[in-house]
Amino acid sequence: MYSKNQKKKKTVLTLYVYPLNEVDNHLLRDEFLSYEEALTQNSNSYVHLKPSFGELSDEKLKVNYIYSIFSNSMGKPDFFEGVKYINKQSLLAIYECGGWKFKARVTSDDMTKEQLEELKQKVESYFGILNVATIQPLPIDNTPSIVLSPVVKRDSMMINATVAAAHSKIEWLKKNLDVKEISTGFNDMKIDSEVYAIEKMIEFYKLHKNDWKMTPETEKYFNEMTRIVDNKRTEDHIYEKFHTIINYPEGESRKDSYIQFKIDKDISENTNEIFYKIFYNLD
Repeated sequence: MYSKNQKKKKTVLTLYVYPLNEVDNHLLRDEFLSYEEALTQNSNSYVHLKPSFGELSDEKLKVNYIYSIFSNSMGKPDFFEGVKYINKQSLLAIYECGGWKFKARVTSDDMTKEQLEELKQKVESYFGILNVATIQPLPIDNTPSIVLSPVVKRDSMMINATVAAAHSKIEWLKKNLDVKEISTGFNDMKIDSEVYAIEKMIEFYKLHKNDWKMTPETEKYFNEMTRIVDNKRTEDHIYEKFHTIINYPEGESRKDSYIQFKIDKDISENTNEIFYKIFYNLD
């Protein structure tokens, strides 16, 4: 942790670098949302982090990352007030570095957005994030493993269709990302891989809906998802399902129309369940 004080103004830079036992396709998203929740708990109002996306690359590797520069208030114990809230300018950046996690956090009393952006770039260069990523590349010669949500196991159709979606995502990532990119992470911020997986899942359902046992809950789910896909709202569905943590620039401007679409087409919140993760075990 680095802390700089100047005339009672304070900037704190904190780095987290440590090895991982497992890497899955939701790693960046889960970390980002967890930090958003922790910030809100320590603030006097809800804190929404708008995600931005970037990449670092050289001739050997490409590291993808998610970051946000934002204003927030931080609670500090105060003898007279109990908790005193102090306004801060902040940065969060999380990087996919293969078997290592690299996360940077900055809080400042007076830095501008441009200064925080410049500091992020200095951190990336000075601490050699691309070098960190070389320590333990992902075992890309092996096919990633799949873990299913317990809710999927309610019937054969749900299990088989979900497995088909997971394999389709793996297929898309291998075909559309180069070796130096998949060596460092799943980069599941690319919305096209999820669109492809969902479309293949619906294809599987339509092809096999008379072949597998299906509960009313599963039939309802696929009827709703079919309406989403057939009406070309798949990207909007993903944007909502992943709590906006996906690289889809049009998503924010389409949120209201998608809400109305769900009302008009009788689409329930159950369509937002996440049914699987793909991962590498690094032990």
